[in-house]
Amino acid sequence: MTRRGRLSFAAAAAACFALTATVAVSASAPQSHAMRQRGAGNHASSSGNLIDHGGPVMPVSTTYAIWWGNQGAWSSDVKSGVGSFFGGLNGSSYLNDIATQYMRNSSVSTVFAGSNNNKQDTSNPPKNNPSTSTIMNEVLKEYPTPSSGAIYFVFTSNFPRGVNYCAWHSWGTTSKGVHIQFAYMPNTGGVAGCDPGNTYGSPADSQDLRSLVNVTSHEYMETLTDAQGTAWYDSGGSEIGDKCAWQFSGPVVLGGHTWQLQEEWSNRNSGCIQS
Repeated sequence: MTRRGRLSFAAAAAACFALTATVAVSASAPQSHAMRQRGAGNHASSSGNLIDHGGPVMPVSTTYAIWWGNQGAWSSDVKSGVGSFFGGLNGSSYLNDIATQYMRNSSVSTVFAGSNNNKQDTSNPPKNNPSTSTIMNEVLKEYPTPSSGAIYFVFTSNFPRGVNYCAWHSWGTTSKGVHIQFAYMPNTGGVAGCDPGNTYGSPADSQDLRSLVNVTSHEYMETLTDAQGTAWYDSGGSEIGDKCAWQFSGPVVLGGHTWQLQEEWSNRNSGCIQS
C-alpha cells in the first residue's frame, strides 16, 4: 500500500473512532498498513528497492494468535494450521533468506507462544472496518501486560463490510509506555479477492486456511521489517509485502507443511523472491 494510502486510511479511522482510556497514543497517531485485495491496485513492484528510514525492526520476535468471535466460524483446520505456520518459521530458509537482509547485521529468530485457546473471546467483533484502537484494546483485553517484542495477531470470525483489503498491521503505545505491534486478521474464507488459489499449497488444506495463512505471511513480514511504519519501505511507500502481493513462484515448506505464500521483496535481488 502506498504511503499516501496508509495515511489516509489512518486518518479515516481516527475520524470515526475515539481512542479509549486503555490506550495512550504515542506522539505519532497509530496508522494501519493494509494488504489490498487481489486486483485492487498498488501491487506493482515499482519504485526501486526498499529504503531504510531508521525505525525499529524485529530481528527477535514472539507471535501470539487471538481468536475473536464465533469460534465455529473458522474451518476446523484453521487454528491448528495457523499455529503450524507460525511454529515453522524459525530457522526456515523462507525467513532467513528474505528477512535477514533488513535486520541491520542481526540474525532473525521467532517463537510462536501459542494462541489464547483457553480464553477465547466469544463476543462479537466489529462488523465494519475497525479502528486501530479497537484492535489494540482487544490485544490488551487478552494480554494485559503485553511485550514490546511480540506481534499480536487478532483473528476475527467475520469479515468487515465494504473494504478492499484483506488485513492490516499497526502499532501503538499502552498507558504504561509499552510499544506493541499487532495485526487485524479478519476471516478471509470465501472472500474472492483474498484467495491465493492452490497452485502450490497442500490439497488437504481448506480454502479458509490457505487464504488466511497467505495473508498472515504478508502482515508478518511487513511487521518484522517495518514494525512502526518508520523502517523499510520504498520511495512510493510500499513495504516488503506490498511490492510482491499476489505473486507466487513455488511452494514454501515450513516445519514439514507445504504452503502457497506470496513472494516478498529482496533488496539483494532487486526483485520479488519466494525464499
